[in-house]
Amino acid sequence: MRWFNPEFILLAALVPLAIWYKIAIQNPLRRGGIRFPGAGGLTKLSRGWKTRFAFLPDIFRTAVLLLLMLVLMRPQFGLEHEDINRQGIDIMLVLDLSGSMASEDFKPTRLKAAQAITERFINGLSDHRVGLVVFAGLSMTLCPLTLDYGVVTELLRRADLRMIKADGTAIGDAIINAVYKFKKAPGEKRDQVIILLTDGENNAGVIDPLEASKMAAERGIRVYTIGVGSLEGAPIPIDTPFGRQFAQNPDGSLYIPKIDEQLLKDIAYVTKGQYFRATDNSALEKIYSTIATLEKGKIDITRTVQYSERFYWFLAPALALLGIEMYLRARVFARVF
Repeated sequence: MRWFNPEFILLAALVPLAIWYKIAIQNPLRRGGIRFPGAGGLTKLSRGWKTRFAFLPDIFRTAVLLLLMLVLMRPQFGLEHEDINRQGIDIMLVLDLSGSMASEDFKPTRLKAAQAITERFINGLSDHRVGLVVFAGLSMTLCPLTLDYGVVTELLRRADLRMIKADGTAIGDAIINAVYKFKKAPGEKRDQVIILLTDGENNAGVIDPLEASKMAAERGIRVYTIGVGSLEGAPIPIDTPFGRQFAQNPDGSLYIPKIDEQLLKDIAYVTKGQYFRATDNSALEKIYSTIATLEKGKIDITRTVQYSERFYWFLAPALALLGIEMYLRARVFARVF
């Protein structure tokens, strides 16, 4: 609430001035009468109620003056409106489909766990555009940026290890592919993020991962890298005509792929993102929750206040009291001078 003309409060000074005029000047002028001898006995007569309450009209008039002063001050009551403009972000999910994602240190496998947890991450988003890139020995786009989360999750479910025939881990190619999928409309200020999930080291493709990261950084794109795999690693299961076997080194020992953590840290550092290590399903779930907390997009809040006149709060009782005062003075407390 506010007062549009607060300076009219100075009129309140007229009230004590009017009271002083009434007591000091007007009342003595009204005194008079005729002197009678032996009139002292009249003072013993009791005063009637009209005499006792003769001051009421003056009280009402004073109240009317105060209320009219408040009317002139123009009280206004404001209603605040809040306009919220949510600016989402663009997220490209980059998922490793190389053979090592079949390892079973995650339940049921690294790939299946990554798909299920990534789907829950997508379902928890709002206002963000999401796209999907997959890679192994080469990279391909499954879904461009979209707000249709149902399409993204359906394509994510369909991704499997047989989708890309070229085996290997082309991290640089995957980053460049995702970078070129970002587009901004003129004047748009959406943040752009890549979430790269892999369990291996770069051993394929034509683009160096750090060069790809520098290009992403030049465009203001942050890259969050997630290394997937238990600390001790896990063998890669292979289905053969002779049954299920595990990938082996040339000397016959089990092949246990290692995550190039330093490379993933460097990619995140260059692009001002972060590196995370997921050693099991629950750790991967927490990583996605952390990224969702870090990337909330922009919220612009505009507050406006609309004021409405409320002078009638005081005008109505002022008019009512004025009517009562006039009636009392003319009919109830009328004087004959």
